[in-house]
Amino acid sequence: MTRHLQTLGLERAPFPPTPDAAAWFQTTRLEAELVEAAHCLRTRAGFVLLTGEVGTGKSTFLRRLLLALDGEGVVTSMVFNTFLQGADLLAAVLRDFGLEARGNPAADIETLNRFLVQRWRAQVTCVLVIDDAQNLTLESLELLRLLTNLETGQEKLLQIVLAGQPELHHNLEQPRIRQLTSRICKHMRLDALAPGDVGPYVQFRLDAAGNSGITLAADAALALHRASAGNPRRIHQIMDRCLYGLYGRDAGRRIVDAALVRTAAAEAGVLRLPRRRPRLPLALAASLAGLLAVSALALLAVRSDDSYAGNQIPSASPSPDVATTVEDTDAQWNACLQRLGGQALQVQALSDALLAQLPTRDGLCLRRQGQGWQAGWQAGLRAEDFLDGAGNRPRLQALQALLQERGLYDGALDGLYGPRMRAAIGRFQQGHGLPASGLPDPTTLLLFDTLLAVPATASRPTPSETQQHGHG
Repeated sequence: MTRHLQTLGLERAPFPPTPDAAAWFQTTRLEAELVEAAHCLRTRAGFVLLTGEVGTGKSTFLRRLLLALDGEGVVTSMVFNTFLQGADLLAAVLRDFGLEARGNPAADIETLNRFLVQRWRAQVTCVLVIDDAQNLTLESLELLRLLTNLETGQEKLLQIVLAGQPELHHNLEQPRIRQLTSRICKHMRLDALAPGDVGPYVQFRLDAAGNSGITLAADAALALHRASAGNPRRIHQIMDRCLYGLYGRDAGRRIVDAALVRTAAAEAGVLRLPRRRPRLPLALAASLAGLLAVSALALLAVRSDDSYAGNQIPSASPSPDVATTVEDTDAQWNACLQRLGGQALQVQALSDALLAQLPTRDGLCLRRQGQGWQAGWQAGLRAEDFLDGAGNRPRLQALQALLQERGLYDGALDGLYGPRMRAAIGRFQQGHGLPASGLPDPTTLLLFDTLLAVPATASRPTPSETQQHGHG
């Protein structure tokens, strides 16, 4: 590794696979979030919640938060193994505070309480940090709520930071633990980097590693964002491969260009290289590949969530073959998906506004999820159909005819996804309140599938939480 870095004129690895709080790329928003979170802990205000997708920097943020509190009379317990539950989780917390756990929850809570009171009298703030908290059971979350009951007359004795993937926020919405949720004083959400932040992020990481000549071209920054979707962990994987591609170049010519980024993304397993020359522009093919991955992840995201029990789904001319309600469990939803069959099954989140735009159709499963809806259907169109020679050409011709009827497409009905069709899809998306990317994302495909499955004069459903029937 040392020889590798010396060859490139670097002092340390700029894109490590592990959290690196020493080289912290701090945007204005991140700085504000960090300051506010630290203030909540200093003032013993309650729970602090941190959520973000895999690879968006949650662990790095936690380390920066603890560094911000270092030297201020703060003692911390950090739990990373959240497969420990209940009494085992409590014992792990005690051990990290340097206390002896007896294995009896009541006795261990009493031991912890005495320790916290002693620390409070010494004006020391005790902070419990739990990473990957989305793995905690409801019972373990309830245990954490009990720990927040340890207090003096005016202050909480234990401050708790919960960090996890977005599922953690869904878990906390469940009615059984609403007392815990009500004590969250700050919720920070980490997002992927915006396109304009990718170039500065990469250059910052290189410069922090002692860079003396490696640069990222402007088109390479755009290609990197397309391949990584702005996810910092994926950016690290791709850029680490790019550094190997600079070995054969002189010190003054070490420029990471778009071609090197695409090759590195394919070698890192982020972007699959085509086996033959596509008719589409490479950037467009990369975007479609990303949509295929999103569709696959959406299908894997079908899950049971008791927090939606009792919600009804909108009425839309119920079908005898596929109709469901969500009453006591998610069994009806799962049964509805099973009746659709496993072939080309798609699941996608919808807002109330988008659901209102869907005409009545058979073969659509719906259920309430949070502030919106979750739709399941057997896809007629797939993102890969838009790749040249890979999909259902008659299906694309039917879509072109549909767009043409709406005055959005003026090209030939050739079943090919070219610039005119992409522009037509962009206009369609804009008319439905979607980002006008021109790409066949899952929500757009659901609208297309529905419009192709029903006559143009079909009625539209009206979302309601009081209707008893599932959907059409």
